[in-house]
Amino acid sequence: MFWWLEIITKDPYCIYYFGPFDSLKEAQEEQPGYIEDLKQEGVGEIYAQIKLSDPVELTICQD
Repeated sequence: MFWWLEIITKDPYCIYYFGPFDSLKEAQEEQPGYIEDLKQEGVGEIYAQIKLSDPVELTICQD
């Protein structure tokens, strides 16, 4: 398993996975850039966490 950044947005409701990262530190360093990109796209609230994972899908959105 690797470190992944999981970002959940409220409007639209989506779950994004960014990675894989070799270390927690690398994921932490990259996190602000991914959040800024989503903010520039105009998404609603953003919740982010870093975790050891192996996601099957990298983007999950509800219509």
